[in-house]
Amino acid sequence: MPTQELEIFLSFLVIGFITWYGTGLDDLLFMSVVFKKKSHKQKTAMFFGNLTAVFLIVLSAAYLSHFRENIEGHSFMVRLPGLVPILIGFLEIKSLAGKKRRKKVKKRIKSKKGSHLFAFAFFLYAFNSIDDFMVTSSIFFTNSELLKILAYGIGFIFGAAVSLFLASKFSKITQKISFLEFLAPVVLVIVGTLILSGFFVGR
Repeated sequence: MPTQELEIFLSFLVIGFITWYGTGLDDLLFMSVVFKKKSHKQKTAMFFGNLTAVFLIVLSAAYLSHFRENIEGHSFMVRLPGLVPILIGFLEIKSLAGKKRRKKVKKRIKSKKGSHLFAFAFFLYAFNSIDDFMVTSSIFFTNSELLKILAYGIGFIFGAAVSLFLASKFSKITQKISFLEFLAPVVLVIVGTLILSGFFVGR
């Protein structure tokens, strides 16, 4: 791989990894509670269920990027999707919504056992992934080249895998760092601002 392409690949790999923590940090904190007092087998089922959903979200966002060709040549329109993560970030900063809903979900999780946890973790993430999908779609829409999509996707999925591992192994610690929820929307606003400014275009 030529040096320039390697630099692009590595840069988007890092961007994908970091962006996950902008959209998925709340999932990390939530899964820390979910993993508590679960057996290794149960944690493994939930790990792969959640990660499968992350993969499908990235794949769906990558497919959406093909529609960029409809507005090719309009640089501002290409950057416009950056408003999405900015809006999501400010909304999360304002409300940090969903905590009451999560309390109800936690009670239902306790009744789940065995293989059902794979499907449960899959849909748990899928139904709570609108911000992940919108932000990832915005970046892919701005950068529709296969190399960038592949690198970002790998970084994003790797970020999810690392956070799930941390949530599983250190659930007693990670569930106590809820103040980090405030950092997630800040990352979203930064990423959205970079998209809107054209930072990713032509890189």
